[in-house]
Amino acid sequence: MGVSQSTISRALNNSSQISVERREFIQKKAEEYGFVLNSQARSLKTNRTGTVGILFPKHFIGMSSNLGLAHLYDLVQAELSKYDYDVMVVYDGEKQNGLSTFERMIKIGKVDGFIIFRMESSKKDLELIKKYKVPCVYLLHAEKAGSYGSCLSDCEYSGYLIGKLFGKYKEYKSFYINVKTSAESKTRLAGFRRGLKERGVVMDKDAVWQSELSVKSAYECVINNQETIKSRKCAILAFNDTVALGVLNACRDLGLKVPEDVQISGVGGLPIIAEIAPDLTTVNVFHERIASMGCEMLRSAIVHGVQEPIHTVIRPELVLRGTTLR
Repeated sequence: MGVSQSTISRALNNSSQISVERREFIQKKAEEYGFVLNSQARSLKTNRTGTVGILFPKHFIGMSSNLGLAHLYDLVQAELSKYDYDVMVVYDGEKQNGLSTFERMIKIGKVDGFIIFRMESSKKDLELIKKYKVPCVYLLHAEKAGSYGSCLSDCEYSGYLIGKLFGKYKEYKSFYINVKTSAESKTRLAGFRRGLKERGVVMDKDAVWQSELSVKSAYECVINNQETIKSRKCAILAFNDTVALGVLNACRDLGLKVPEDVQISGVGGLPIIAEIAPDLTTVNVFHERIASMGCEMLRSAIVHGVQEPIHTVIRPELVLRGTTLR
C-alpha cells in the first residue's frame, strides 16, 4: 500500500494523526485482507493488555437465572468492543494457590481495568485496587465505590415511582417481593414505601415477601402466599423484571386476572418483558445508557492513567403496560 507500519497502526487505532481519507483507505484494505492488530505485540509496546475484566457478584448463579445482569453484560461487551477491548469474566468462585481470580488477575496485570457488577467489595479487594492502581467503574450500587467511578440507576426512585402508581388504587393491597442477596432491594423497598405514603397508604408489616433472584423462586413465593392473594385485590412490586416474570406465571396458574385481580410491576426494562402477554409494566433503568457511560468512563481512566471519582446517577422512568391499571 506504500505506507509505513506506524501509519497502518495509527489508522487501525483510529488515530487523528493521519487524514480521514487515508485512515479509511487503510482500514478498508485491512478488512479486505482480513488483517488485525496483534494485541500481544501491542501490549508489549503500550504496557496494556487490551482486556477489561467484568467482575460479577459473589452470589451470581448464571446468566439464565439473572436476566438483568445477563442483559447488562451483553450491553457492556458490545460497548467495550467499540474500543477494541476484549472481555474477561470474573466469577471469583474458585481459588488457585490461595488467590481469588480477581486477586490473581490484578497481580499479574491480566487486565487494564474492571467493570464491576458487584455491590460488595471486601477490604482486601479495595486494597488491591488501590495498590496496583487498577481503574474500576461500578455499574451497580456499592457502598465503597467512592474513590472510583460509577454509573448507576436511582434505585430508591424506581421503587418510589411504583409506590405512587399503586397508591392511587386504595382497593388494592400493596406487596413487595424482596431479594435478600441484593443490596439494592432494601433501597428500592424504601422508595416504594415513600411513594405509597405520599398517597396516604402505609404498608403492613406482613406485606414484604422473600424470594431468591429467579423466576422459579418468585413463582413459589406467590404460590406459598396464594391465600392472601386470592382473598382480596393486590398490587405487587417485584424486585426486578426476572422476579416479576415468576409472579406473573404464578398468578396465571392460580387463575387470577391481571391486572383486574392482581397488578404487577417489575424494575429493569428488559426487552423480553415487552414481548409476553400481558406485557409487563416496569421501571426502565436505562441499562443502555449505563453501559455506554460506564465503559467510556473506564476507557478514559485507562487511556489517561487517572481515575476520576465521577459518580453519575440516572433517573429511571415508569413504563406502563398490560399488568397494571392506567
